[in-house]
Amino acid sequence: MKHRILQFLAILVIFLFTAVSTMFIFGISQGAFSKTIGSNKGISMLLIYLVLFLITWLSLKAFQPRIGFSGVIITLSVVLLLLIILNLDGATIRFTYKVLPFYISWVLGVLSGFLWYIRTKNRIIVAMVLAIFPAIMAVGVYNLWFHRVEYGNWTGNIPAEMVGDFEFTDKDDELITNTSLKGKLVLFDFWFINCGPCWKKFPELQRLYDTYKSNPNIVLYAVNRPMKSDKPGALFTSIEERGYSFPVLKGSQEVLDRLGVYKYPTVMILNTEGELIFMGEIEDAEKTLEKLLQSI
Repeated sequence: MKHRILQFLAILVIFLFTAVSTMFIFGISQGAFSKTIGSNKGISMLLIYLVLFLITWLSLKAFQPRIGFSGVIITLSVVLLLLIILNLDGATIRFTYKVLPFYISWVLGVLSGFLWYIRTKNRIIVAMVLAIFPAIMAVGVYNLWFHRVEYGNWTGNIPAEMVGDFEFTDKDDELITNTSLKGKLVLFDFWFINCGPCWKKFPELQRLYDTYKSNPNIVLYAVNRPMKSDKPGALFTSIEERGYSFPVLKGSQEVLDRLGVYKYPTVMILNTEGELIFMGEIEDAEKTLEKLLQSI
């Protein structure tokens, strides 16, 4: 009985340490702690590799005599499986592609820790070779991969392309269309009311609005995607109640789908000809605006 209890406790310790560290670092990979850790999401690939290397090696060293190699590896595998299952709820192929490098780095970390424990030949070289993939992700490649999956481009700036006709409505039910905006630089920030990341980005949108609101050549709008749970007029009042003054437009799912907006928030910039020239994150948009304003 005592032996069984000790086995259970060993498995529980491995499971909890792995689950907590994995979920925290997974949050980094999705930008959840960008304010405190920074914008390099790829660092999470190297972190999960190193953490899983240590957890695997230490778990085998401490508990292998009690629960065996299979007990340690199966426990680690269950954590990864649970992480995948948790992210299957509502996940899309796009999301699966986005997080695939994290899963790969996770597996490489476990493999490296296992090979280190069994003292495989040239284990230092083997560990370094296995670390190449997460290291490459950590130096900025994952940020590029993340952006490519989310927005369909690598850096935000894209070759100019015409967008289809669109129309939005402002608070006074006035139509804002691609025709009425032609001749101006246009920044759209697409959002919906219950989008946490959208609200986190709004201070930056407000800063840009305050910077350019007196410039007649440029307009900035927060374009809302209506949801069934939204109360009438909430898209406007929710912004005002939080002290933001940038203009808000009401969009429609049909138009946003046609514009290729699938992630929220997404920022788009149209040039004076009504061509889409930027699609990405608001932090990267100002450089594009400045460059376009210099050419006017």
